[in-house]
Amino acid sequence: MDARLSAAEASYLLPAATNAQQERAQALRLEAAEAHQAQLAQAGRRMLARLGDTVFGWVARARIRAELNSLSDRELADIGLSRGDIEHVLHRQGSQAA
Repeated sequence: MDARLSAAEASYLLPAATNAQQERAQALRLEAAEAHQAQLAQAGRRMLARLGDTVFGWVARARIRAELNSLSDRELADIGLSRGDIEHVLHRQGSQAA
């Protein structure tokens, strides 16, 4: 068996010759793929942050609701609220956090 390669066989083993324009296009494709991956990762982090804000915001609003409901009508009036205002205040606080 002959260990030498023919020119046709060698052409399969060697990388194809590229010009500067093809190299630039490949570099742009790689850069775009990396930017897309970074954008997806950032969107995932934002989604997790919003989920955390929702969960922890709900806990905070429940705590505030319990504290306000534990006050007497007179104490609520001292801070300018009535029993009917409690849910309105909590809803406004939740919309400001988002």
